[in-house]
Amino acid sequence: MSNIDKPINNEFASDNLEVVSISATNTMTTSTVKTPLNEVEQFGSDLEKATRVRRETAKILDEIAEILMKAENAGEHTSGKLGFEQDITYLNNVSENLRQGRFRLLVLGDMKRGKSTLLNAIIGEKILPTGVNPCTAVLTIVRYGENKQVTIHFNDAKPPESMDFDTFKKGYTIPPDEAKKLEEEGIPAFPDVEYAVIEYPLDILEKGVELIDSPGLNDTEARNNLALGYINNCHAILFVLSATQPLTQAERRYLENYIHGRELATFFLINNWDLIAQKIEDEDELPLAENTLRQVFQSNLFAYCQVNGRNLYEQRVFELNSLAAFKARTKNPSGSLEGTGFDKFFDVLRPFLTQKRIIAELLNVKGLVRQIYHQVHETVGIRITLLDSGVEELKQKILDVQPEFNQLVEIRDRFKHEIRNQSERYANELADDFCNYLSNLDSTFETDFAPYQPDLKVFDLLKGGKRKEFQENLEQAFNRYSNDKIADWTKKAEQKLKEAFSQIAKSAESYGDAYTQVTDKIYAKLNEQKIETGTVSSEERYPGWTRWAGAAAGIFLGNPAGAALVGFGALDWKSLIGQFLTAVGANIFLLYGGGTFLGPIGIALAGLVAGAVQLRLARNKLVKLTKEKMKESLPNVAKAERIKVYNFVKEIFNNFENEVTQRIDSDISSRKLELEELLAQKAFQEIDKTAEVSRLNTLDSQILTQWNAVEAITDKLLEETF
Repeated sequence: MSNIDKPINNEFASDNLEVVSISATNTMTTSTVKTPLNEVEQFGSDLEKATRVRRETAKILDEIAEILMKAENAGEHTSGKLGFEQDITYLNNVSENLRQGRFRLLVLGDMKRGKSTLLNAIIGEKILPTGVNPCTAVLTIVRYGENKQVTIHFNDAKPPESMDFDTFKKGYTIPPDEAKKLEEEGIPAFPDVEYAVIEYPLDILEKGVELIDSPGLNDTEARNNLALGYINNCHAILFVLSATQPLTQAERRYLENYIHGRELATFFLINNWDLIAQKIEDEDELPLAENTLRQVFQSNLFAYCQVNGRNLYEQRVFELNSLAAFKARTKNPSGSLEGTGFDKFFDVLRPFLTQKRIIAELLNVKGLVRQIYHQVHETVGIRITLLDSGVEELKQKILDVQPEFNQLVEIRDRFKHEIRNQSERYANELADDFCNYLSNLDSTFETDFAPYQPDLKVFDLLKGGKRKEFQENLEQAFNRYSNDKIADWTKKAEQKLKEAFSQIAKSAESYGDAYTQVTDKIYAKLNEQKIETGTVSSEERYPGWTRWAGAAAGIFLGNPAGAALVGFGALDWKSLIGQFLTAVGANIFLLYGGGTFLGPIGIALAGLVAGAVQLRLARNKLVKLTKEKMKESLPNVAKAERIKVYNFVKEIFNNFENEVTQRIDSDISSRKLELEELLAQKAFQEIDKTAEVSRLNTLDSQILTQWNAVEAITDKLLEETF
């Protein structure tokens, strides 16, 4: 989509329809009547407005970067560069991030929940086949593309493969029963496929919506990767449930392990609500049946709808008829969705995505542009003052401020030292905590494993000599248990890391304030007077690296609004957590799998069952034998895994330290370059002061104009309610 060139005043104009009428005097008059929009159209309209605002803001950032670039190029032939290279790069990156911004929705749900029908209802066209689950156990991303196509991305060296929809459906669709069986056995349907991307030229996708359709709620290590990779990097989760199967054990476990306590924006979509009536013989009993079911869902979902002490259950749980909504949308795109539940859902999702998120993003960008303007204003002021200085005088001034530049380096080093201290502290704490946690699992195993114990019928397999089938069932039980225990520790680890980065964000502000005080001293020495900051807050005068550090830490703390300022790379930190937890978990699974752990236990139990010992006693023996084996093996496993946990945590902090250090070094270098450039130009040529002052003042004025433009966009956005 091309950039929008219309003035910002028109960004929020309503769509209008021109109606021709005839008056009593038979004179034709033209009046304008507002066209009512249905829920989906209003959602699409707001998405378009949000995209326009983003792109208009990005265009302004491009213009600021272009103005600064021209100023730097002109400086090479006049008084020298002003040291804006880092700011130009940063502005270009933020601009691109705004343009590429997506409204990313992750769809979670078990098999046979009607996910495909629901997604088709949201999109407004049958993209995903219903009745079967395409690409089972494979992540499927639905996004905008000019041509209809599917691209399969593999997890090996094989290059991505593009194909049409028919080929995709034939090659990567399996019956739901087969999919469920594979899922229960922990076997991927397509082991060499990492994910699939569906591109489709639809309006709602072009406006920035990206849907991520997850595989079922399986119990493999791949689930950990999915949960801690994509869950943390989406803007909202759509958790699909079914009115005909209210919260299975697998769904409860998934919610508890991966959703609860993570402060994620989760919408619970109870699909197939219309099917309740089909199960009731007497229509008069329908209200009671529906209310009873509502109470069941509320008792199970209430805890997941509490945000900062507020009960958002009514804004997070929706009763849907996806099939009716899909039929309504395809039959009459402008028709109402009333009665399907989608009308209420879109009314809540719309402001959540298009208002709250965009406002938060633009407030961050507004702060960035204010900061850049104040930096330009101060830099221009210093340069104009120094134009009167001779070469020798300027050399002396540069020597006079060297102690202050040394102080900036000291501040950088103190901040680096604090990050490293935090890194060492939390790496050791988490590594020790994981080691202790794993080593002591046997102490609570009898109680913890109770919900996962195989059904007594499983032990009949041993009686019949089906040892392989018995061991497979046993491994599934232990894998579920292990997954949940690792997930439980994961949430505690995330809270620890949030604690660390919360402190780092506060420290960044503190060091930023100290840094600004030193740069004020530099400017005062060069200008021979104190810098007047007027009503500008200290936060607005922070160096750019401080704002970046705060935004990066904010992403880690669960605030995606700063993503445009930081860039997509920072989001990899949370994925890194998922990677190390998956790696750790994989080794725990190896402990139970492959016959090294469960094999001997199965053999021992086989002897008991063969001796006609009651099946219940055999199950108790299973728990006892497993506990003994865990007590023997887990401490050694824990010691081996400790270093992995330590190294992964260190890597997270090292990434942050390297990024912020590079930005501080670049800022210091730019400030020095500003002075060195002027000195070099003065030594090389006579500078036309009058022309140069005019050029610099024009630069200041141009950036101020762009700042005001961003202020206008943000203020307008805050005034409007879309």
